[in-house]
Amino acid sequence: MNFAKQSASTPQERREATRRVFLKLCVGAAATVLAEGLSEPFGVEAVAHELILPGLPKTLDGLRVAQLTDPHRGNLTPDAVIQAAVRRAAAWKPDLVVLTGDYVRWDPVDTHAFARMLAPLKPRLGIAGVLGNHDYQDPRRVAQLLTDIAGVRMLRNASEELAPGLHLAGIEDTWRGSPDPTKALKNVPDNAALLFLTHNPVGVRFVSDRPCLALAGHTHGGQFRVPGIAPHFPPGMEGFHQIDGWGTYDKARLYVSRGVGCTAYPIRLNCPPEVTLFTLRAA
Repeated sequence: MNFAKQSASTPQERREATRRVFLKLCVGAAATVLAEGLSEPFGVEAVAHELILPGLPKTLDGLRVAQLTDPHRGNLTPDAVIQAAVRRAAAWKPDLVVLTGDYVRWDPVDTHAFARMLAPLKPRLGIAGVLGNHDYQDPRRVAQLLTDIAGVRMLRNASEELAPGLHLAGIEDTWRGSPDPTKALKNVPDNAALLFLTHNPVGVRFVSDRPCLALAGHTHGGQFRVPGIAPHFPPGMEGFHQIDGWGTYDKARLYVSRGVGCTAYPIRLNCPPEVTLFTLRAA
C-alpha cells in the first residue's frame, strides 16, 4: 500500500496560492477604504477660527460668523449630513450665517428641501449667500426659493451693510455665472470692514487689493484624499492651487471650506465635511 501524500507543492501552485492571497488582501483593503469613505460624510466637523478683521469697529468685536457651503442636496449627499451640519452651526449661536453655493447637485427642485433644512438657524444678522456653479441650471429659481423659504439674502454681484462699519459683498460664480466685482463693491467704503463671498476660490483675485476676509467653497477639499497623490481640483480653477484652508492674496485673507456634501461620487476619504465658525476681532 502506498501511503505517500503529495505534501510539497510545485512552483506554479505556490505562485497561484500567493496570487490568491494577494487578491484577497486587495479586495479586503478596497472594501475597507470604501466603507471608510462612505461613512465619513456623517462625521461633520465644526472647525473654529478666530481672526482680526481689518476695519472692524470695536463695537463688533467678537462677532460670530458661520459658513455653510456645498451641501449638494440630491442623491449623493444624505439629508442627515446636511441636517447635522446645520445643527452644528445653530448650536454655536452665530450672529451671521453665510452660504457659499452649490445648494443642489443639479436639480433646482432640491432647493425646496435644502431651504427647509435651514429652519434651525436664527442668527440675529440673518442668512446671506451666493450661488455656486451647480445652482446655474436655474439660478433665478434657486435664489428665489432660498429667499422665500429660508429668508436668505442672495448677493448676486451685490453688497449690504450688516452694521455701521461692516459690509458683506458677494459675486456670481466665476465659472458659470457673470461675476461683476465692480458692481458688488460699489457701495462698500474703502475703509469699511469687508466680508466677501465667492463660491469659487479664484474670486479672491477680485478683492486682493483690499484688506478683507473672503470665504469660498467649491473644492470639497479634494473630497477623496489619498496620501502621496495630489488632490483633485474641480473645473474652473485653472492656475489656482489652494484646495482648502487659509491663504493670503496680497491684502486679502481667503478661507476655503471643505464643504458639506458630495458630488460625482458619494464618498469622502481623509476629507470630512465641515461647518466653519469664525470669531471676528477688532484690531
